[in-house]
Amino acid sequence: LLIPHLRYSIHINVLARTFLISQGGTFDKAIATGRQGLAVLLQKATDDLTYTQLCLPDDIEARGVGGLLNYYYRDDGLKIWEAIKSFVSGIVGLYYKSDSAVQGDVELQAWLAEIFAKGFLSKETSGIPSSIQSVPELIKYLTMVIFTCSAHHAAVNGGQFEMGAFMPNLPSSMRKPPPQAKAPLRLQDFLDTIPEMNVTSQVLSVLWVLQNEILDMKPLGCYDEQLFVEEAPKRLIGDFQERLKRITVAIDSRNKTLTLPYTYLYPPNIENSTTI
Repeated sequence: LLIPHLRYSIHINVLARTFLISQGGTFDKAIATGRQGLAVLLQKATDDLTYTQLCLPDDIEARGVGGLLNYYYRDDGLKIWEAIKSFVSGIVGLYYKSDSAVQGDVELQAWLAEIFAKGFLSKETSGIPSSIQSVPELIKYLTMVIFTCSAHHAAVNGGQFEMGAFMPNLPSSMRKPPPQAKAPLRLQDFLDTIPEMNVTSQVLSVLWVLQNEILDMKPLGCYDEQLFVEEAPKRLIGDFQERLKRITVAIDSRNKTLTLPYTYLYPPNIENSTTI
């Protein structure tokens, strides 16, 4: 179930550590925080991260944005979350017939414990489960994993170049501190503050790479390796793909009415896994 959604995960993390956050890498050369500042930010983010934030329906409710108008990440994301959840429910139901089957799966429980300890540093306040005791809990957890690796990453990564290509919209650093008074500023003051051209070029080159899909891109729901050979899971895969097609049609129809279409969670644009 998870193999297609973890494809290239280790590879892309190795590349990021090698070229982006290594000593003398892109963060040191072009980002204000540098790699050491990034480590501080990541530590703070890890301290604040919760299971609720990783589960989209819970996150929407916790932030109180369920009724916010024109919030397309929520609208499209919830549809995709429910499609993934339905697919996961079917697959889990084939192999775990009871809560006791979940509780008694030693490998599953060891996997969960390792993620809790190594990935979330055993922080009980995060709400991340270190073990799972029921079928519904397992379905939710696996849905979260697949959604995070596919749709959530697509929503975060997809717009980086569009937002950052015009550098003043997303400067990677500032050469002067922000103004402390409401005195008039000259154009030259602004130009002296934003990054130099060579720094901007480095950032844009990275953003350009990040916005390009890999050559063997596998969209969400594409399981061409056929890891399941039984007819029942094959039918569930077909149902999942059909549901994603219906979501695609709905987004197409909605986007035709928008001046600026929201395409980051357009199913054909979402990869099965985090590959870039």
